[in-house]
Amino acid sequence: MTRVAVLGASGYTGGEVLRLLLAHPAVEVTQATSDQYAGKRLDFPHPHLRGLGTPRFVPHEALGPCDVLLSCLPQGGLLQRWARVTELAGRIIDLSADFRLEPAEHERWYRKHPRPASTPEFVYGLPEWAAERLPDARFVAVPGCMAHAALLALLPLVRARLVKPDVIVDAKTGSSGGGATPDRASHHPERASALRCYKPVGHRHTGEIEGVTERLTGQRPTVHFSATAVPAVRGVLATVHTFAARPFDEAEPLRALASTYRDKPFVHVVRPNASASPFPEPGPLSGTNHCDLAVDVDPERGRIVVNAALDNLVKGAAGTAVHVLNLMLGRPETEGLGFRGLHPL
Repeated sequence: MTRVAVLGASGYTGGEVLRLLLAHPAVEVTQATSDQYAGKRLDFPHPHLRGLGTPRFVPHEALGPCDVLLSCLPQGGLLQRWARVTELAGRIIDLSADFRLEPAEHERWYRKHPRPASTPEFVYGLPEWAAERLPDARFVAVPGCMAHAALLALLPLVRARLVKPDVIVDAKTGSSGGGATPDRASHHPERASALRCYKPVGHRHTGEIEGVTERLTGQRPTVHFSATAVPAVRGVLATVHTFAARPFDEAEPLRALASTYRDKPFVHVVRPNASASPFPEPGPLSGTNHCDLAVDVDPERGRIVVNAALDNLVKGAAGTAVHVLNLMLGRPETEGLGFRGLHPL
C-alpha cells in the first residue's frame, strides 16, 4: 500500500480527494491536515465521508513522512511550506496553481505568490498528454479546472495545425470553483441565481492555456479568455472558438479529436446525432473523472467550435490528481475512478 497524505484536506477539493483515496485499493491515507478542523473527524466538514471509519484531521505542522503528498492548500500555501514538505514526502502532487506555469510566466500571473527560483520543475499533470512523463516524476502540478477543459478541446486542433493563433475561450463555472471559504460575491443569496461574467479579461488561466499549448505542441496561441459564473454548484463548460488556418474537410476537426482521445478512458468525443443531448453538459458528469467534447464547424466563416464539459472538483481537480497518482505508481489509470455519474440529477 502506498502511504498518501493530504495537506489542506478540509475544502471541497480536499473532500473529493479523500472520497476517492479512501476507496482506492492501493492507497492508505495516513494523514489529512487542517488547522481549522484539527482533532475533528473527516466527516465533520465532509458529510459524504460518514461511515468510512475515517481518521481525524491533524494540524498542518503535524504532517509526517509519506510516500506521496497531495496538496490541496490554497494558492501560495505549498510554496510557503516547500522546504519542510520536501523533507517528508517522496513525491508531491499539487492541486493549486503554485507550479503550473514556468517561473517567468508565474511571475506575470501570480505576483502575490512569487515562486522562488530554487523550486524544481513540475510536470504539468494533464494525463492524456503527459502520461509518459508521470512514472518518473517527483513533482506534478494538476491543471486548473477551466484551463483543463479548454486544453483538452484545443490541443488536438493546434497539433493538427488546423487553427489560427487567435483563440477565444468562453468558460462557464459553478460556485464550488470559488472554494469553501465564502465572500460577499459567493454568499448564497448573491450567487444562487447568478449568471455573471466575473473575469472578462486578465484571467490567470489565460497564461496557463497559452504556455501549456506551447510546451505540448510547439505553437503558442493568443488566448482571449472570459469566465462566467452560472447558477450551479459543480461543473465547467468551456466553449473554445477557433478559426481555420487552412482549407479543411468538415470532418477533419472531429477526426483530430477522436484520434487523439480514442484510447483515453476519461475523455469522450460526442458525435453528432449520437445522443439526445448532442452537446456536452456538466450535469451528467458530476462526481466523475470524465470530460465530454463535441465539435461543430461553420465552414462559411471558417470557424471551428469545441465544447468541453467536466466536473470542476473531480476531472478538474481531485480525479485528475488520483489519475496522476495511478500513472506515477504504475497502477491501472482507471483504478479508483470508476464512478459514471447520475442522470437525471
